[in-house]
Amino acid sequence: MAVLGEPLQGPVAVVSPHLDDAALGCGRLLASRPSSHVVTVFSGGPARVDPLPEWDRLAGTFAPGDDVMGLRAREDDDAMAVVASSAHRLGLWDDQYREPPVNHARWRPRAVRARQARLDDPRLEDEVVALLAPLVEALPVGTWVVPLGLWHGDHKKVARACARLARRPTGGAWPERHWVVYEELPYRFDVPDQVDAALAALAGQGLGHRPLEPPGAPDVELDGLKAAMVGCYRSQVTCLGPERVGRALAGPERYHLLR
Repeated sequence: MAVLGEPLQGPVAVVSPHLDDAALGCGRLLASRPSSHVVTVFSGGPARVDPLPEWDRLAGTFAPGDDVMGLRAREDDDAMAVVASSAHRLGLWDDQYREPPVNHARWRPRAVRARQARLDDPRLEDEVVALLAPLVEALPVGTWVVPLGLWHGDHKKVARACARLARRPTGGAWPERHWVVYEELPYRFDVPDQVDAALAALAGQGLGHRPLEPPGAPDVELDGLKAAMVGCYRSQVTCLGPERVGRALAGPERYHLLR
């Protein structure tokens, strides 16, 4: 069992909604904290993807029938090696695989609403909590770094699940932990209004917060390691585009300590 020290000191555990979010939002932190852990929630999908949904088509890497998430898991292993972190993939399916894609949405609004209702099924959030809880108990780290919940529905689900875990009273089998939220990059630049709203929602749930400066001065080596880590996600960065990837690399990374 880890001793609860200062937040962001020593190895940490970062919760990543998808394969690349931890690198984009916390890559510099992970580069400065070897032996950390990255827990990716929506890291699974069908063994053969046919037809390819829009995101996979944009990657320009895959052909119909490919094991898309198998390849992305190998990219994730490469990224973890750059910063000497351990990968834990929970295997839940990305939203693009949970439901058939809805094309020409403006002509089928009823179908879109029905799909969104299924994607927002609270049972999925319960499943995230159930899968994360044993890792929170078992991993030998004192700080869990979790997404604020910006832009994407999967990010919001993971953020809500993590907030539920952070609110659990410590004692007995449940360990005391620091809980830190990170503002997902590059999405905080895409939806800046959601940052304040998400922080206010945490406060409304009884989770106070204060800005937390990550340790360490500006460091060219750490910036280079983050860039190398992000670059391992070749099938993802193509979809994001160079401008958004550049914003994620320029940062800065922002964290808030929950109380």
